[in-house]
This record gives sequence, C-alpha cells and structure tokens, in this order.
Amino acid sequence: MGMTKLRADFSIVTPLFMGGADPQSAELRVSGMKGMLRFWWRALAWSRLKSVDQVRSEEAKIFGSTEEGQSSVKIRLLPPKKTVPIKKKSVLSYNDGTDAGEGSIYLGYGLIEANGELNRRCLGYPIEDGALELSFLPSTPEDNIKSVEAALLAMGFFGGLGSRSRKGYGSFNLKKLTRGDETDPVFISPSDKDGLKRAILNLFDPDGRYKILRYDGLPPYTAFSKMMRIDILDTSDEPLRLLNSIGDKMMEYRSYRKEKNFLDDYKLIRDALAGNVIYNHPKRSIFGLPHNYYFSSTKESAKVKPKDHERRASPLFIHIQRMNESQFAAITAIIPADFLPHGEKIMVGDSPVDADVNGYKVLHEFIDGRDSPRFASLVRVI
Repeated sequence: MGMTKLRADFSIVTPLFMGGADPQSAELRVSGMKGMLRFWWRALAWSRLKSVDQVRSEEAKIFGSTEEGQSSVKIRLLPPKKTVPIKKKSVLSYNDGTDAGEGSIYLGYGLIEANGELNRRCLGYPIEDGALELSFLPSTPEDNIKSVEAALLAMGFFGGLGSRSRKGYGSFNLKKLTRGDETDPVFISPSDKDGLKRAILNLFDPDGRYKILRYDGLPPYTAFSKMMRIDILDTSDEPLRLLNSIGDKMMEYRSYRKEKNFLDDYKLIRDALAGNVIYNHPKRSIFGLPHNYYFSSTKESAKVKPKDHERRASPLFIHIQRMNESQFAAITAIIPADFLPHGEKIMVGDSPVDADVNGYKVLHEFIDGRDSPRFASLVRVI
C-alpha cells in the first residue's frame, strides 16, 4: 500500500502580509500555511476528542512534534506562477489603481497607516494557481487523512494567511481538492451563494463525509461548537472593495461618534484615566485585545489588554471567497471560546478587572444591525 496524496489547488484573493525571518519581506511560506492548517484542524478536532491532551496527541501524530517525532504528512508548496510584491510606503490600492478606502485601512490597522501607506511589504492580489501537495505515510489511518481534508475545507471557507488574516487579509480560497489519481475531486469551489451555503453545511453534516459534530458548550480554545454562527454578508465584483465595505460598517458600529453604541466604554476609560476605581472592562473587548483609546481633546490615551498575555485575537473571522470570475462573497464566522485563561484579569489602563467577557451579543449585533439590517443581502448559514 503506497502513500495517499492530496492536492489542494488554491488562490489568495486579498493582499497577503506574510514573510519569513525578515518582517519586511513578503513571500508565501509553506511553514505558515501548515501552521494555519493545524489551527483549523484543532478547531474541528475538539468536538470529537473533547480533551486538550488528546487533541495535542493526535495533532502531533499527524503533523509531527518533538515528542511524537516525524509528521505522518509531508506538505509541499507548488508556488503560484506570479506574485507581485508591494513595497513598504506604497499606498494600498484596489486593482484599478485607486486608493483603498478607510474600511480596508481600518481592518489592516498596524500594517497600514491612516493615509493608506503600508508599514511592511505585502503580496498584491489576487494570487492564482498555487497548490499544496500533501503526502501521507502508508500507515496513516483513513480517519486522520479525512480530518486533514476537512481542515483544508474549513481553511478555505473561513481562513486566511499571514497578518490580519482574521480581518480578511490573505483570504485563502480552496479551488479544488483532489485525492490521488481519482478523477472526481473531493471538492470544487462553489460558483454562487446557494452553492457556497450548501458546501459549508455539507462540511458540518454529522452524517456526511467527515461526520463532524459541533460541540455542545463553550470550547476552551477556538473550535467549532453549537454556539458558532456563520453568515454570507454581501457580494461584490472586487474583493478588496468588499472587505472595505465591511470595515466601513465595523467602524460605524464601534465608533461612539456615529452609531453611539458604546458610550459606556468611553465613560469607563475616562474614569480609569481620572484614577477612579473601576470594576468592568469595555464591551468592545470582545472584538479582540489589545485595543487603544485616545482622547484628542485632552491628549490622553489608555490601553486595554490581557494582564498576562500580549493579545487575545478576535472570535470574529472575516473571509473573502471567490465564487466565479466576476463575483466574490464575504463570509463571517463567530467562533466562541473561553476568552482568556481562567482567572486572568484584563488591564484597563493601570487597573486590573475581572475578564467577564460574555459579550458575544456585541458581535451578533454587528452582523444583524440594530434598528435596521446592517447587511441587506445577508444569508444566514449556521
């Protein structure tokens, strides 16, 4: 019995901020792709194994570790024929050459200055005709191979590569998944919204190819559960403009000057800066930490961050998916999990407060809108 092989043909449809040891470089790296594949494998594994130790053990057997030794799968990148590096200090732009909008700049915060200038190099979009070849040792159990297939699909529906991938940058699209010499692909990317919805539902069909059950409870790390939510928000003929429109709406939602949704957050920070005793953290912490406050009137600033960690990534994933040559869709996934390790505090300025983050309502309200729909053509998937 020989090796089982998978071939995953892919494209990347938004600017990619990925590099090697030199943070100013821009390149597609197989190590980063493997790391992201492992992330989505873990997200699917929790409902089946329900033990962090078992997840780590099985992951190590498939992908390798210092304890388990060699990986049972070898991953090789067949690089795209052409990539276009965009230099640092260049202004982020759409494919027609016009400057990108405020929403896309907002979602790239830290990588992109307010005027649109890049703080580091990136690869322009789209990146076409790349492929991953995965070769499994003959001893690899069939269930393990299928678990990697499922992780590739999840990565293709919800994931991205490089920095700010949860904000829609580096959106990884799985175009086709082929197994060995089989003539019928395991997966072909859908070409419209109805097909996209069906394909996502098929991935989570407990009676389907991968028999995935969603966990009944709150996972200890980012993993699929019955608490998750998946939507197709909108469509456009230009992927970065689509991402920009989501960023615009997120800015409006989070800004107290526009929708005035989070006045209490600002009052809380004002109290912290005044030296008053505070007992809560901002509701917007659910969008991820750290985040910063700056009051132009007083030139004062404050940071909200985990006490013992540098950051907590957002449980809201934004992904741009090509459906056909002229149409792209925006997919969002809210994937709840323990926000921080048990007992860890959140620092609001210099004040430690309990990490009482049960604010997934804040994320749902962003998707749904308040008095009127925020995304008029939204399709609820799960």
